[in-house]
Amino acid sequence: MAGEDPTSPVLQRAWREFHEAQTEVLSWMTESERFARFPQCRARAYHVMMEALAMAYNFAVAPRRLHPRIFVNTVWQTDMYTLGQNGPDFYYGVCFLDGSQEYRITGNFNDSVLILGQVIAQLSGHPESDVVGNYDFADFDIAPDGSYEIAVSAGEQAGNWMKLSPDSGYNFLLFRRATGDWNQTPASLEIERVSPLPDNYYDDDEFDEATMAERIERATAFMKYCIRDFTMNLYEWYRGNATADDDGGETRTRVGGSNASNAGFNRLCFLPGTITSTVGSPTSNYAMAVFDLAEDEALILELDQLPDGVYWSFQLGDVWSRSLNYMYHNSSISMHHAAVDTDGALRIVVAHRDPGIRNWLDTTGRFQGTVVFRNYRASGAPVPRTRKVKFAEIADHLPPDVARIDAEQRRQDIAARHRGVLKLHGE
Repeated sequence: MAGEDPTSPVLQRAWREFHEAQTEVLSWMTESERFARFPQCRARAYHVMMEALAMAYNFAVAPRRLHPRIFVNTVWQTDMYTLGQNGPDFYYGVCFLDGSQEYRITGNFNDSVLILGQVIAQLSGHPESDVVGNYDFADFDIAPDGSYEIAVSAGEQAGNWMKLSPDSGYNFLLFRRATGDWNQTPASLEIERVSPLPDNYYDDDEFDEATMAERIERATAFMKYCIRDFTMNLYEWYRGNATADDDGGETRTRVGGSNASNAGFNRLCFLPGTITSTVGSPTSNYAMAVFDLAEDEALILELDQLPDGVYWSFQLGDVWSRSLNYMYHNSSISMHHAAVDTDGALRIVVAHRDPGIRNWLDTTGRFQGTVVFRNYRASGAPVPRTRKVKFAEIADHLPPDVARIDAEQRRQDIAARHRGVLKLHGE
């Protein structure tokens, strides 16, 4: 009959629920305390919403399970997809595999100091999204030239092996490849199917209505996960685990800031990787904070000695847990670029403008945001001390021989950063 929708009810319902969920998750941000308190951050909430929609397609709809690929540019990279505050020195990759099939990964360490692989039974947000296994490639047998081959399947195999959930047709694999400098060559990763393709793979995987409804439902759950676990909860964890800042947490009015209590701001707290979410790495010890700095304030981060992790870095994000732009701004510092003071201590200054200190983290004009300290495969869990100071008094709180930098050298360093990030990630 004319006017009737011939679409199956299950596909209609999945589509309707996806659109209803968009309104719901946007309200989590727009009705939050930080949306009300920080006018500077309101427009970015809508940016986050659009990013979550794009990532929902990239992670839940686009991948073809029977033609596996390790995706890079459509996942966490540069400043395009940064929900959860992606690490600027990490070359991420994700793929989605059917637990009833067998696969093989090959590659080479190249210049990477760390390769981690996580297997999660379903895409994050799914009710059965449980961690199947965490793998540090340093534990695998690696050839003298840095090459490796890894079997990936539900059934155990001899040698290098990553386990899939046999009950899942959408195992979610996340890879982190870390270098200390963008001009280095990250580890290579390639995946191929070992199992033969079924005869009906094309229609079943691409166009079956029930399968498409399943993909849309997965996209809905992942979109909710991105906003709930990354955008909303990470910030709350950072604040909730921190104590009041050094000025006692009193209420005061700020230029460009807020006039609410400062409790929970400007103090780093320890959070192991397994706390943050299912995609947090157990190999890392994180220390995290929410900074809240007026125009004339800065935050000094201090460690008495260098971390001993195989990879470590400091990075700034916004209040919605997106990475601040690190292609054009000095918003991150890694182990390869940090200057160490003569007493062996590490001191970093978070400020809105360049203080002429070598270790400067640029807030890119954000009065509120997040600080993330990553420390992978370390023997301990150091948490940097913090001191909030007046910008004009920064030098009074640092040793006289602290590493400094002039405007021309900073300009050259940022130009080199831009070239390096483009070399690693592309546009």
